[in-house]
Amino acid sequence: MQSYKFIWDSILTNMRGTYSDLRINAYFRDIEIVEIEPQYILLLTETAKTLEFVRSQQSVLERLVHDALGEFKVVYVYCKETDGNRLDRVRAAIKHDLEFPEPGKMPYDLPDEPEKPKTNSITPPKKSYTFENYVVGNSNQFVYSACYAVAENPSSMWNPLLIYGPSGLGKTHLLYATTKKISELYPEKKIIYITGEQFVKDMVEHLRKRDNNGLGFGPFREKYRKCDVLLIDDIQFIAGKSAVQEEFFHTFNTLYDSQKQIIITSDRPLREIKQLDERLQYRFEMGLTADIQPPDYELRAAIIKNKAEALHLSLSESSVVYLAEHLTKNIRQIEGALTKIYAKKYLYGLSVTDEMVIESVADLTTVEVSPKDLVEKIFTIVSTKYGTSKDEICSKTKKREIVEARHVCAYLIRTMTNYSQNQIGALLGRDHTTIINSIEVCKKQILNDPSFEREIKELQSEIKDG
Repeated sequence: MQSYKFIWDSILTNMRGTYSDLRINAYFRDIEIVEIEPQYILLLTETAKTLEFVRSQQSVLERLVHDALGEFKVVYVYCKETDGNRLDRVRAAIKHDLEFPEPGKMPYDLPDEPEKPKTNSITPPKKSYTFENYVVGNSNQFVYSACYAVAENPSSMWNPLLIYGPSGLGKTHLLYATTKKISELYPEKKIIYITGEQFVKDMVEHLRKRDNNGLGFGPFREKYRKCDVLLIDDIQFIAGKSAVQEEFFHTFNTLYDSQKQIIITSDRPLREIKQLDERLQYRFEMGLTADIQPPDYELRAAIIKNKAEALHLSLSESSVVYLAEHLTKNIRQIEGALTKIYAKKYLYGLSVTDEMVIESVADLTTVEVSPKDLVEKIFTIVSTKYGTSKDEICSKTKKREIVEARHVCAYLIRTMTNYSQNQIGALLGRDHTTIINSIEVCKKQILNDPSFEREIKELQSEIKDG
């Protein structure tokens, strides 16, 4: 079967203007293009769970396919689990539909086949995410080692294992890799991998069934409390949902007391997640907490080379240097850039020169601002916002509005640059302890005052874009 992976990767990149990264990862990431014909394109979802939603997005998919291939095609979506072994019948149904179209009808009414036996685990299908192809550097060495150790000895190393860091840095890759390694070493273990959003939906669905037929929580609790390994990606999605948090609290206790492995990821430190139950915070932090940082230059260069090789994309050393210097946000940005370069090479027959690379990623690259210039921007923008000056902010005055501006400057410099508390103290004429206090004051106010949180976000946006 011909591989169209690079085309689908290009479509995924273009989806980001239509869907959130969470939705793309949940519903579209693992779709496979089976064939492209003059009149249609045939897609397979990995599981039946996502099929209904993907089919409901047909018009959007047809637009994205048109953008990628330059011509209109009807999109047909089937499921690998149920239809993977009867593609001849699927193609015949599509051909019949195209020859004898019925308004509003799609050929999705193929006869049912016997249900396949269920596997012991509920695990992600992303086979390409392994420890072997995870590129390791200074920013992720610790969390990589922690995941590998837990995968080799679940429940006997660190439990729970909590990983946190911004989106696009490889947390999901590590969860997939850990799942795969555990299933290889311990095939008898029941493993459940699920996102926080999916966990919420699953519980809501069980509540609905309970209300309809009085089944109670039995099946839901049986599912999650009887597993050997539970991995939940993006746990922040359960925050603010009291019933879900209550249920997960007891699920966590049951698994922990039974010495079952729990691995959780979050997009930020737990204490920065509003409306997350304190009891859950304490339990999540009982084991090992590992943060994952944005990749440094060396790691970005290594990732670019690794992923370019996987795409059979030949890049000059100068192109690698350019991309590593300008693609600084996260790994997902690097993947999108390389996919775009490959798509241009394939679709337009272009040679991969330095000029072509620079032109291809012009809309993705960022212009780096030196930390010193960034600090000056922070002082200027905060001074304007609070009607003061840099000299007053750095002075000994204790006027309320100037003290507040000083706190905000300390917080923004700490969160937007790599300056240490001591360096920030030197800038503001304060000692290390005072700077820590200023940062904590802002953190607490952000958590408790939505208007102040919006104010900080607006300042951050103005600093980045100004």
